[in-house]
Amino acid sequence: MLKPKPSQIAMLDHSKAKVELFRRYFSIYLNIINRTPFVKKIYLYDLFAGEGIYSDGGKGSPVAAIECIKDHYFSNNQTCPNIDVWFNDFSKSQIEINKFKIDRVKEFVSSIYKPSNVNIEFTRFDSSQILSEIDKRLSVLKNDERALLFIDPWGYKDINPSKLKAILSNGKTEILLFLPISFMYRFADKALTDEKFSGGKPLEEFLKELFGNKVPDANNQIRFINAVKEEFKIYTGIKYIDTFMIERDNNNFFCLFFFSNNKTGYYKMLDSKWKFDEQSGRGFEVKKNPLQTSMFNAITEVDYSSQVEEFLKIKKNVTNQELFDFGLERGFLPKHTKLVLDNLKKADKIIFKSLDSKPALGYYIDDKHERRIEIKIK
Repeated sequence: MLKPKPSQIAMLDHSKAKVELFRRYFSIYLNIINRTPFVKKIYLYDLFAGEGIYSDGGKGSPVAAIECIKDHYFSNNQTCPNIDVWFNDFSKSQIEINKFKIDRVKEFVSSIYKPSNVNIEFTRFDSSQILSEIDKRLSVLKNDERALLFIDPWGYKDINPSKLKAILSNGKTEILLFLPISFMYRFADKALTDEKFSGGKPLEEFLKELFGNKVPDANNQIRFINAVKEEFKIYTGIKYIDTFMIERDNNNFFCLFFFSNNKTGYYKMLDSKWKFDEQSGRGFEVKKNPLQTSMFNAITEVDYSSQVEEFLKIKKNVTNQELFDFGLERGFLPKHTKLVLDNLKKADKIIFKSLDSKPALGYYIDDKHERRIEIKIK
């Protein structure tokens, strides 16, 4: 038997960052749903659940999820939404070779307190079946039900853009998808141009389905990630898609793609991401060598200030709501837009006025703010 890789039996730093972001967002998701009276039930699906708890004590996504539900329940007067949880993994354990991973997950999860209105299912669908099975289940989702999928496969060969599109088409589902983007980036050109490269067939099919006849930007990994994100927007028709990049070591990236039809959920996910990375809002870096350079530093940062100024020039008159939406769709929070406006104001480049009877004392950059103001470039 082959010796398992360290990442298969222990929680490496990049995996901890991935699970922590999932934990943070699921906690936020529960709070949002709890305050949405028309939603009566939610479904949480963890399709490649892993080992549950790893050899170094690291907690995987299933344990994080049930702990989130427990914490939510006790923090909200012992109440929580009605939840159906589905944990799936087909693989044999790399830690206990006589067990399947899902058996370990069941053992660990069963030791955590679970509210009575939370149901948990454990299955062993293989990777070729699982997305089709999910599509069947979500196709009958009711109007008062919502679903959150965490998809963390070992690789990408079974991730099909058309299946993701089908899953998202009901408008009631959000997806967190983890992809080994550095491997995809490294072999993208060869997969698309070398017919003899048989190992690149799944990647070729993925890229051709997503990009059609276009060639993705492969000048560097961050541009490649952004190209994939933008094509996902076009291909799926989902307005709110963002990424969380995890740099495991120098020039070796993984990426968590977040898909949502819900503006509030998307806003909260952006807020969580910026708390991880206050400087650029891109992701998490594992740096063991203090002299190691970072891909984040090597690429020119997005000039958001210029984007806002250009938007003001083109639109002539822009409302605070329009500026909130503009920033959100580009991955920026209201505080970033406010900072840009402050600098433009200091440079005497903008004027703003109230659209109601009260004086405009600020910009009021928030979703559906009760105050409405207009900002204009001079």
